[in-house]
Amino acid sequence: MLRKYYDLHVTTKRSFGTEYAVDMIRMAERLGFQGIAIVDRIETAKELAEARKEVLEAKPKINVLVGAEVKVDRAHKLALKVNALREAADLIVVSGGDDEINRAACENPRVDILAHPEIMRKDGGIDHVMAGFAAKNGVAIELNFRGFLQSYRKIRCHVLTHMRKNAMLAEKYGAPLIVTSAAQNTYEMRAGRDMASLASVVGLATDRAIRTVSEIPEMIAKRAKDEKDPKNVAPGVRIKEKKEQLLKEVE
Repeated sequence: MLRKYYDLHVTTKRSFGTEYAVDMIRMAERLGFQGIAIVDRIETAKELAEARKEVLEAKPKINVLVGAEVKVDRAHKLALKVNALREAADLIVVSGGDDEINRAACENPRVDILAHPEIMRKDGGIDHVMAGFAAKNGVAIELNFRGFLQSYRKIRCHVLTHMRKNAMLAEKYGAPLIVTSAAQNTYEMRAGRDMASLASVVGLATDRAIRTVSEIPEMIAKRAKDEKDPKNVAPGVRIKEKKEQLLKEVE
């Protein structure tokens, strides 16, 4: 079976990155991705519109989503910021690490991805309660390849241990689990199978590891597209027009 690979977290010069969206898109095309998500730290819908324009001007040959990475210092601010950006963004990625923010992200069905929940922690940042909420609300737990790539020796061991715990909790409770490059430039981008190797290292079987960069992010990308479709008026409710009805209206 021909796999379709996705990387749902790459960053550009608009925030932390060092290259333009077109550079990241061209590299993703060369690496054989079916789709990527340009996710920058963005504060307003206007900035998102500008980011989307930049992507369209690149004339991508692959599916490119435009998302926003949300970072807040208090959990009660998260919903406000997510709601302000949700309609304009294809994806909402929450910058995790803090206990309360990790939990608030998992509890919010308008969030797509919880990024690096283990960052700057002495544990994984996820417990069984959060994993259950993430499963219920379809919030994907991220295994951040850059976090592994940029760590060394003892720190890398800790990072992998925390990621392993999060992966096992996600698997046990049925929460979506994805690997992203979180790349800030083209040199940090990796091919789909290379990214999947991180999931293998933290304990997933090969077929499950591959799913973290293929079927699962593909499902998230499809959900993002469906939410923008005006025919989808509510979760599970879609306006369906029959051909005969359309013909009759034309007459």
